[in-house]
Amino acid sequence: MPAINDIVPDGAEAAEAGVGLALQDDCGRYLFLLAGTRFRCPPGELFYAGIGGHRERGESWPACAHREAKEEIGADITLRSAAQTWHLPRRSPPVRLALRDYPRPLAVHEMEHPPGTPRAGGIYYLVIYSARMQGQPRALAPEEVQGVIALTAAQVVRGEQRQTTLATLLAEGATIVAGGESVGRRVRLYPIGTAKALALVLKASAGSRL
Repeated sequence: MPAINDIVPDGAEAAEAGVGLALQDDCGRYLFLLAGTRFRCPPGELFYAGIGGHRERGESWPACAHREAKEEIGADITLRSAAQTWHLPRRSPPVRLALRDYPRPLAVHEMEHPPGTPRAGGIYYLVIYSARMQGQPRALAPEEVQGVIALTAAQVVRGEQRQTTLATLLAEGATIVAGGESVGRRVRLYPIGTAKALALVLKASAGSRL
């Protein structure tokens, strides 16, 4: 049975491999960060993404998850071993993956750097863990994280195929759980990274139960 390090190539630079969190609150909603002011987004748009980031050299995957949570939202998390791991290849449908790691990740996502970027065509390996929040987000750095939003599972799935305003999401049951004061309600939100991968995982998991 393989391990994560058998899926993520040996020698991958720290900037090419990282951890993302499918982080849930006590109501089962998924928590995502709203992009900070340093990120360049199209006019009138803003991305949302999972808490997480690059793995440092010699750092374990779980240690990376805990460090990134503390750095980005000022709170620790509890990692949960997933019942099933999904492999999300860059150009193929999700497939089930048996891994011997503990805690078992929810997914291993292969993201392709888009055209026009310095590493266009290269792969960023994102290891995604299911997790629960310990405490509340605090001490957000606006240049990195303008707010934290809680979305329902249905909103996560629909987000992969649509852009919608923050006002619409709030009317549908989303909640800003930290920050967000500087984010206009008319801004259109779109998912990247873990947020986009989680939509694929939730759809694949629902299909596998049919």
